[in-house]
Amino acid sequence: MIKNIFTIGLNDKDKEIQIIETEKAKENIAEILIGKFGIFAFTMYECAGVYRMNSTGAIIQEASIRVEIATDEELTAADAIIETLKETLNQETIMHEISEANIYFK
Repeated sequence: MIKNIFTIGLNDKDKEIQIIETEKAKENIAEILIGKFGIFAFTMYECAGVYRMNSTGAIIQEASIRVEIATDEELTAADAIIETLKETLNQETIMHEISEANIYFK
């Protein structure tokens, strides 16, 4: 199987603070993935992205959501999913990791 991991920060790209509450962001992500793109199932959990601001040098811990999607074939809608998430959550970038994985459902 192919495992796609998306890490989505929740700080607004323009205001550099979290504007959309985490629960609302999770609802938006679920609606986009299942409602708009027909993803059958995924795993989503809260985490933190950590980075240094170029503008101030401050170290930031940003509330983030990580989404894991396992598919039998390439997730051809990945770029469209990313663009939709970026627009909806006002994000500059979303990290996307792709790997082959041995995933079993028993």
